[in-house]
Amino acid sequence: NQPEAKKSGEVKEKPAGGSSNTPVVKTYTVGEAVSYNPVANQKCENPTSTTGTKTGCMKWYVIKDNGESVNAILDHNTTAKVAYETSGTYKEYAQATIKSTVDSDTTGWASGLNPRLITANEVASITNTSTFDGSSGTWFYLDGTGDKKQTQASSSQGASSYAWLFDYTKGCTSYGCTTADSSTSGYWTSSPVSDNSSRAWYVLNYGILNDYDVGKASYFGVRPVITLSKSVIK
Repeated sequence: NQPEAKKSGEVKEKPAGGSSNTPVVKTYTVGEAVSYNPVANQKCENPTSTTGTKTGCMKWYVIKDNGESVNAILDHNTTAKVAYETSGTYKEYAQATIKSTVDSDTTGWASGLNPRLITANEVASITNTSTFDGSSGTWFYLDGTGDKKQTQASSSQGASSYAWLFDYTKGCTSYGCTTADSSTSGYWTSSPVSDNSSRAWYVLNYGILNDYDVGKASYFGVRPVITLSKSVIK
């Protein structure tokens, strides 16, 4: 008889008689939700998804499975609005003004999570957008249509396949997200616009990867990405 299947997220052992008793590590799909407390460093239940929440049980979405770990993005902003770089000229993430906000927002989180911003290339990879090259003309709707994905595909609540990437932003339900939040219009990536030194890419409440002036603090905030060991969330 085959052993009884375990619940999603748990490690499953190979059937008796197999070549090895080494546990099989779960493979996570892109967009799969995980509830995790980054301070307690443990799996949890009943996550809070409120803009500005930085501690306790929160919901994360897998953006990449690394084998023994996953990269995951929070489902809401820890800071609603902040400039990427106050000088008005793009700087690499490690030197940019916004890094201090990320560091402050994630104070007390478990070691090894390496909180950061998502990159524009990661967004393009998640959404299978091959035409994106980092230049201003290659902005795209997350689930857009057309040669460059610049035609909107979703206009009703929950209709977007990538609602989890822009939930909890202002008025986003009109563009396919599931839950709106009026306090922010989106969040910054860490990536520059290759042909404009004063602009960076961000994820917008319209379900778009677009670009904006790095010195502006009126619209976009911080949504951390972490690297999370599967052994913690199994």
